[in-house]
Amino acid sequence: MKKIYSALMLLSFFSFVQKESAGSIKYFASSAGKWNGSITYLDYSSGKPFYMAANTTIVVDRKRNEVIMQMDYPNEPKANGNDTLSIEKNGSAINGSKIISTKKLKNGSIEIITEKNSVDGNDHKPAVLRHIYFIGKTLFINRKEVKFDGTDKWIMRNEYRFTR
Repeated sequence: MKKIYSALMLLSFFSFVQKESAGSIKYFASSAGKWNGSITYLDYSSGKPFYMAANTTIVVDRKRNEVIMQMDYPNEPKANGNDTLSIEKNGSAINGSKIISTKKLKNGSIEIITEKNSVDGNDHKPAVLRHIYFIGKTLFINRKEVKFDGTDKWIMRNEYRFTR
């Protein structure tokens, strides 16, 4: 009986660790505050990247399991607004996209990768959308990559890159 109890406790512990390690709101806690940077995105019409200054204030709402990015575009204030990352309570997904990888890097930064089947592009082609979140003390990146059905090539759709 004691062995069964010990095995169940160990299994429960590993189950908790797996859930916590996927996409915990705790990983985003260090990103709270003001950041300065830019967005670079691929303009599908011209096929060329477009760069624009962007700043953000990140608010981590642990009760709602959300990360709110209050976006400020100094050269295009009409585009200002909020982006929200909703993290599943069990840490399995961000904004409905499954977390496929979570890594703690040697410098203490965290990299979280999500993927989701969806559509993208001006003609709304089926694609896999990948988000890569890099969370560090002085660098925060939110990158979206796209792989259209029938290809093996990933395209960088946009990248927010912030420093402080």
